[in-house]
Amino acid sequence: MITHTDHITGPTLDTIAQIWLSSNLEAHSFIDPNYWQQNFATVKEQLATAELFISNDANDQITGFLGLSGDYIAGVFVAAKFRGEGIGHQLLTAAKASQTKLTLSVYAKNKKAVNFYSREGFGLTNQEIDEPTGELALQMTWTRSEAK
Repeated sequence: MITHTDHITGPTLDTIAQIWLSSNLEAHSFIDPNYWQQNFATVKEQLATAELFISNDANDQITGFLGLSGDYIAGVFVAAKFRGEGIGHQLLTAAKASQTKLTLSVYAKNKKAVNFYSREGFGLTNQEIDEPTGELALQMTWTRSEAK
């Protein structure tokens, strides 16, 4: 089940923040782990009031989430034990239903994510060096195609 919210607290916030941290550490082995750990508290504060799509399983366990700021996807994060079950696709489908255009930035070295977003209909629109990490980041965009 996917829920759409803009305010989380308590255990929900703690779980979402841990998924953010562990997912970033696992997906970005090419970035110093201290970068993610040093940003954890700030990101957790931002998550508390961010627009989120949250995925829960049948037991109401949080399996993943998507953060959205306007039409910008700040990230899609799925807990490790739930990856490969289509949760990222479900989260993107929910976000696509609420927008006519979505943009995101993904590290070029994160090949799994680049391929995932390409399969989901996102196209490359730009690339630039991400200043804090020094890594090449790809900007990708999805636009809803209206039936004629």
